[in-house]
Amino acid sequence: MANPLHQFEIKSIIPIQIGGIDASLTNSGLFMIIAVLLITGFLVVSVQSRALVPGRLQSVAELAYEFVANMLRTNVGSEGRSYFPFIFSLFFFILLGNMLGMVPYGFTHRTWR
Repeated sequence: MANPLHQFEIKSIIPIQIGGIDASLTNSGLFMIIAVLLITGFLVVSVQSRALVPGRLQSVAELAYEFVANMLRTNVGSEGRSYFPFIFSLFFFILLGNMLGMVPYGFTHRTWR
């Protein structure tokens, strides 16, 4: 009988052993790298023109920036401004990781055993 949860198994793609430590690249790590590259590419391309009247990508990037900034300001106040880069990065990483998990044969790590 086929296991419907086989797509959630972490499999080694590139095995690497360093001093008895397993530092292999896995399917989970690969999808994390893909998420970081997509986020970086989107943000770099969207702010490349820096127009006074923003285009579509710049508008989406600015809306995302303001969404996270307002959420942080509402919940933490002005003291949370120093944490904004971390919260913004974490928000996008989790968002894109979840979106990649919805793609067929994409990887999402399960949290139950």
